[in-house]
Amino acid sequence: MPDRKWFEDEELWMSERDIIFNRNRVQFTFREVGKLVQLLQLPEEKGQLLDLACGIGRHSAELAKQGFTVTGVDITRPYLEIARANAEEAGLSITYEHGDMRDYCRPDHFNVIVSMCTSFGFFENIEEDRTVLQNCYRSLKKGGKMVIDVLGKEVIAAQFKEKQWVTYDEYELLAEARITDDWSWIECKWVILKGDHKKELRYSHRLYSAYELKAAVRAAGFGDVAAFGDLSGRTAYDNNAKSLVVIGTK
Repeated sequence: MPDRKWFEDEELWMSERDIIFNRNRVQFTFREVGKLVQLLQLPEEKGQLLDLACGIGRHSAELAKQGFTVTGVDITRPYLEIARANAEEAGLSITYEHGDMRDYCRPDHFNVIVSMCTSFGFFENIEEDRTVLQNCYRSLKKGGKMVIDVLGKEVIAAQFKEKQWVTYDEYELLAEARITDDWSWIECKWVILKGDHKKELRYSHRLYSAYELKAAVRAAGFGDVAAFGDLSGRTAYDNNAKSLVVIGTK
């Protein structure tokens, strides 16, 4: 597949698996989901939830423990295999499906859709982002809620470094980044070192400000659209924000 995009490269995702899902991040999953549930303010009956771009299912598993009936969708088959194995080991009933968020739609099925950890905005054509949001809107029941958690443009601008070294467990990582297209796109390169082994990975994604992402969510049909600086919904999206969390209701 000569025109395959970086996000369709299963080898890339598996190469960075131990960095994306490092020990510290996995340990914080329970806390992240607790904040997310508070943000949603749902009745006791939680209902159907879609974890869009679920990865290895770390959020899916915690959300299932919270009482949701969870469906996890991801484009990376090896991640789904790991997610299924983890769910089986934990005795959790979670449906995992292979799918592309540009195509995935189950009309009027879900009470909640979540897209966590900057899993939204990978597509060079912004119309494809809009298609994803429209699919989410159609897939929700009336009154259903969608939550998107990304690193907002303002957050990245406040802490931007062209190069930085980071340590993840036994890995050393040189992260390089370049901003393009009038601050609408970021191109990244990771040089991963583990002992004598070295691997270079490249990826890129769209940068959304709070204003831009809220406008896109509204344009897809959502109402009561709000932005927050973290998953709890108690922090304003301002100069101290750690992430951009946008929630909308159908």
